[in-house]
Amino acid sequence: MLEWLGELKEEERIRAIRDAFARVASTEDGKVVFAVLLEQLYFFRPCLDEASTALANFAKEKLLKYFGEEVDLRIVEAIIRSPERKMNE
Repeated sequence: MLEWLGELKEEERIRAIRDAFARVASTEDGKVVFAVLLEQLYFFRPCLDEASTALANFAKEKLLKYFGEEVDLRIVEAIIRSPERKMNE
């Protein structure tokens, strides 16, 4: 099914995966799926043991790679614009 990805050069493969992530993340269903994955991969809660720490670190590395280098800046911007943050200030 995904054999075509293996036929691409590394840079092309990363671009194809990033494009797919962007398409999925732009849908409401995609947002739900990513929110569940991020929760299960310890993005929103502390890691309390070595296994959860390893899982979270692996997930962060892969997701940041596939969402692109600029994603960390977008995360910070989203937090700053968050309605909850403004209500709590």
